[in-house]
Amino acid sequence: MSSDPTAAAPASPAAVASNPNALDWAPFTRFALVAAVAGVALYAVVGVVNLNAAHDDHERHLAGARFMSAYLTGFTYWLSLPIGAMALLMIGYLAKTSWGLLLRRPLEAATRTMPLLAVLFAGLAGAVATHAYSPYWWTNPEVVPPDPAVNMANPAADAEAGNKRDLAIEYGKYMIAKATAHQQHAREEGTYGFLSVPAFIGTGAVLFTVWGLMIAYLNRWSRRAEGTPVQVEAALLKLSNFSGPGMIVYAITLTAAATQWVMSVEPGWSSTMFPVIFAVNQFLTTMALCLALFLCIVSREPFAKVMRPKFQLDMATLLLVFTLFWTYTSFSQFMLIWVGNLPEEIPFYLKRSSGGWWYVSAGLAALHFALPFLLLLFRDIKLHPKRLRAVAVFLLVMCAIDVTWWLAPASVPFGGVPTWLMDAGAILAVGGVWGLYFFHELKKRNILPVDETFLLPEGHHHESH
Repeated sequence: MSSDPTAAAPASPAAVASNPNALDWAPFTRFALVAAVAGVALYAVVGVVNLNAAHDDHERHLAGARFMSAYLTGFTYWLSLPIGAMALLMIGYLAKTSWGLLLRRPLEAATRTMPLLAVLFAGLAGAVATHAYSPYWWTNPEVVPPDPAVNMANPAADAEAGNKRDLAIEYGKYMIAKATAHQQHAREEGTYGFLSVPAFIGTGAVLFTVWGLMIAYLNRWSRRAEGTPVQVEAALLKLSNFSGPGMIVYAITLTAAATQWVMSVEPGWSSTMFPVIFAVNQFLTTMALCLALFLCIVSREPFAKVMRPKFQLDMATLLLVFTLFWTYTSFSQFMLIWVGNLPEEIPFYLKRSSGGWWYVSAGLAALHFALPFLLLLFRDIKLHPKRLRAVAVFLLVMCAIDVTWWLAPASVPFGGVPTWLMDAGAILAVGGVWGLYFFHELKKRNILPVDETFLLPEGHHHESH
């Protein structure tokens, strides 16, 4: 018997409609379990080896901070799924699209994995609160003074004569010293800034509460969109009315999360474009995962009865749109920082344009944009399930590399084993656990909202009786 999930015997539409477990998800859950075990092993082994290589407290702090930075990478990447799925659900309700209906159940199941991300955030908050190997510079009470020989007024000029990463690190020390002095003064006054432990914990609690309430509302009214066409349309109207303001709340909360959880790893760095990049990465990651999963079962019931080539073409086109949007926002951020040439901003790119990270930067330009862009221009690829699935999985990998590129260069690497292996291990580990949770939630409801298929183009000709 083939191990390919798409090769399993198809279930009848009636069986799938009455039994959410009619589709066999066992191969997917086994893959998630293997990924979780392999990821935990890789993450732990590399982390322990590098930690044991430390000779003093300072080196142990460097190794521990890099260990938690990899944890932050895994958390940030998989946070894209429940948050991105929530946003795509609301976009689907507003636009009334075919992909919004066909991908409804995977998107809803992804949103219901939010409790797992809240638990993972609690682990990160614990490291931040105790200053135990926190990945954030602003939690470290010991600040190394900057090198006075470094020209802090114009780091770009010094970059021509020295190592770009060393210069960026020295400038980071300079910004840390300034920020720490400001924080100490604020604490003496009895106030705390946005980059402080109380603000980190408080912001996290507010964000997860808001997201949790929005997800609960979307899932509750989705369950009510069953029955007669009148009942379905009434529930969908409620969801549509909620989704407009919901997208505004999504944008505000996501900006806070992107700024505090990701952007603040770089001392002194700020970018008004980064929250948009953060959101687009979520859209692309979520769409790629749900599309890859959908293409594994598209030839089986109940999808085989309602599926049309145009629906798959629309999904592939949306994947292309998100790829182009990611390229536009990423290039815009680079262009604005390059034109501005401000000492607070350019260390971000100095670190990522030296050593091995230069090759990663070039690889993202070629493989995250150019290759998917060219492939998704071809109609034959868009309409071929296996080829389109391969492109979607490839984009999932590139999105993971992009998140690693955001976070890993901000930490000082320490140890004999390449530290990027910890990032890969953390992404696999969190992804495996997330996958087990996701498929558990996916099996709770019918894979297709059969009572809404009459809303699909030509759906009234194929409505089940």
